[in-house]
Amino acid sequence: MKFTRLIVNFLKYTSQKGTNKRRKTYPPISLFEHRLDIPYINDHNHEHTFDIFYGDKNKKKNCLIIDIHGGAYIFGDHYDNYPFSFFFTKEGFDVINVGYRINNGKLSIIDQIDDIARCIEYIFTHKKELNIDYPNMVITGDSAGGHLALLFAELINDSGFANELGYKFSNHDLLAVLANCTVYDFNNIKDNGLSHSGMKRMFGESYKEVDFTKLCPKTHINSLKAPVFASTCKKDFLRKQSLMLKKDLEDRNHDFEFLDINSDNKHVGHVHNVLNLDIKESKEVNQKMIDFINKHLNN
Repeated sequence: MKFTRLIVNFLKYTSQKGTNKRRKTYPPISLFEHRLDIPYINDHNHEHTFDIFYGDKNKKKNCLIIDIHGGAYIFGDHYDNYPFSFFFTKEGFDVINVGYRINNGKLSIIDQIDDIARCIEYIFTHKKELNIDYPNMVITGDSAGGHLALLFAELINDSGFANELGYKFSNHDLLAVLANCTVYDFNNIKDNGLSHSGMKRMFGESYKEVDFTKLCPKTHINSLKAPVFASTCKKDFLRKQSLMLKKDLEDRNHDFEFLDINSDNKHVGHVHNVLNLDIKESKEVNQKMIDFINKHLNN
């Protein structure tokens, strides 16, 4: 078995292990007003649905958080981020968990981006119907989801870039974008020693036809207007990606906050604030995100 396939299988195993652990910690969904599996494409595909959890009415923030889950583009589900979402709903934020098709080696990364684009546009155009008609929206994502969150923040901010990819979003200003342990220089992925089979597994059989540079948040960083919160940690295997993002934000005097957790705790690694919510380091990251959103809500 090739080394890259071993890596993919290991990531899938650890992701599923983390998912099973998190599902045991789910608070009862009945504690939160919610709507599950709302289709944004009527094809009866669970991956073409999203969920809404409405924030605590006693702390209502009138702000929507759109969460894009990670999973190396090849695993994960919008159900997986429920515990992470509940951290925000308890503070009065409404949260949407976005579903999109997971690559099985036959899809393209473009298919996944198209799914998320259709989901976000559905959300924008059905705000009243969904009872989320707020002036304030935040996009967040972890790992691969961080890449997608940054990319869509740029697309929403830059109509020219959106038109290039064939999208036209309803007008909306983002309050902030939050990227945890993110992929940032997406173009760099194809140069990092992945074999042909590994690339095909992650990005589809036609990956050689994909313009990785165009789909790279680093390429379009000057389009980004929304304030950025980014986090990483000592044991995050994508830490260098977050540091590149930090440098580019510094160079352009962007409004951002960067949190780099220096911990030797074995549980504090890649996307620990999503996988291991109960440890103090994860609580610190998630509370800092809430503080960051509140700061911009109050400005």
